[in-house]
Amino acid sequence: MLNPNLKLNLEIFSSKLEQKSSRDGFGEGLVLAGELNKNVVALCADVTESIRMNLFKDRFPERFIEMGIAEQNMAGVASG
Repeated sequence: MLNPNLKLNLEIFSSKLEQKSSRDGFGEGLVLAGELNKNVVALCADVTESIRMNLFKDRFPERFIEMGIAEQNMAGVASG
């Protein structure tokens, strides 16, 4: 069900609106989630810098796990 309270920003294509890449938004959002919930842990498959997970890693090094190029193992770790 759609949220009727959500509204499209009328200036979405305006040059006045700050534009960010989705990867920057992801990294910043992950940090925000980590600040709001101490149970948030980040697992990464060797793409830390490219998807800006380094922001989370720098802020919460004890909750960041670099798995390397091993996505299948990362899924197992996440489910455990």
